[in-house]
Amino acid sequence: MCIAGGRCDVQIFVVSGHPCCRLGLATILEGVVENVQVVEARSIDHLAELLPESAQADLVVFDTSANVNREMETVARLQEMKGIGAVMVIHEQDQPEIARRYLDMGVNGVVPKRTEIPVLISAARLVLSGGRYVPDLVLNADTVGFAETPEEFAIAGLERLTRRQMDVLKELGQGASNQEIGTRLGIALATVKLHVNAILNTLGVRNRTEAAIIAYRAGLTTVARQ
Repeated sequence: MCIAGGRCDVQIFVVSGHPCCRLGLATILEGVVENVQVVEARSIDHLAELLPESAQADLVVFDTSANVNREMETVARLQEMKGIGAVMVIHEQDQPEIARRYLDMGVNGVVPKRTEIPVLISAARLVLSGGRYVPDLVLNADTVGFAETPEEFAIAGLERLTRRQMDVLKELGQGASNQEIGTRLGIALATVKLHVNAILNTLGVRNRTEAAIIAYRAGLTTVARQ
């Protein structure tokens, strides 16, 4: 809810063609942060009508359908719109390769529809804080071949990391534990774990040691140790 006088610190837009899903998501997201305004839109075109040129959508939560190619075109349109901050996709299918395709497009989070409500709330908070949410179905998928990822490809993946994830990667390069990273950066341990998992997935590496080596060879740190 917004504070007295109608001012809201955070604006979230929920886009879904299904009224029940739209209302359910909007109700859940009202508890993400204080002083939040959650606005419902039935389509991207409707969102454009609701979002004045001077306004800013801190987060757009897009409820996708089974038509993946069409929905990816819609996500691309969404990313080109002015006033859009972060984008989080509600993913209908439990297929890691499709979730990865959305992530490769640069969305800030992909949340499967089977996700528990507390996890959805945590994902939205992470995205609003500048992080990136990668679901378990991607993190736990078959990663055969990731170890053979060319170093040039892994270093190129740095461009897809968020600013906060780069901060975490620098700490990994210094051999910091998750607890140490949380203390140094002032973030919760659970959030650190989410960032680390997202970094490993984005860089295509198996573990923290390989991520630290990438950080070192990319010049992000002077020491690479584990």
